[in-house]
Amino acid sequence: LLSRPLMDLGEYDAARRELDTAQACAEVSGDLVVRASVQEFSGRYWDRTDPVRAMEAYRSALDLNTAADEGRGAAIAAYFLGCAQDAAGNPREALETLRGAHDQLLARKDLRMAARVRVAIGTAHDHLGETDEAVRALREGAAALRDAEATHYEAQALVALADIQERAQGDPQEVRAHLERALEIYEAGGSPRAGELRERLTEGDDVTG
Repeated sequence: LLSRPLMDLGEYDAARRELDTAQACAEVSGDLVVRASVQEFSGRYWDRTDPVRAMEAYRSALDLNTAADEGRGAAIAAYFLGCAQDAAGNPREALETLRGAHDQLLARKDLRMAARVRVAIGTAHDHLGETDEAVRALREGAAALRDAEATHYEAQALVALADIQERAQGDPQEVRAHLERALEIYEAGGSPRAGELRERLTEGDDVTG
């Protein structure tokens, strides 16, 4: 777990050392779920620089969770694998992986994680040029994340939705509404992204004015 805040601080070498230590401890423990967790966190480390290595780590996490009969863990590993496949330029393959993860999470009533997967499905559709499907998935994902009070992820979904609709010359009022809601979330959380969104909305005012 320590690798995550270290990465957020940009201390990647320190994060790598923690993951290497965790891996050694997990192997000694022989606990399949612990080993799977280390693989998942390693995948998130490699997401930054090496999509192929990230995918290998997520597949390992998926296999280990499956062997341990840990269905939720397997579904979450599949979610991260699908995101990595999309990032590596394989959105069609990613969609197949993500849909499987979505079904598994819904079956377990994990609506928050299922909504995150729905957003990733929308992003993959966008990369395939399937705008209508992308907008529909992102709208559904953002609404579900709001219901689940997962506002950080809701904001990310709304910005992605606004980007797609703006590119497709959609309703400017709807685009603005998405960005204003995302700004509200980022300001409440003290996110540095708030300034960026504020500027974007101001530029939009200048254009329409």
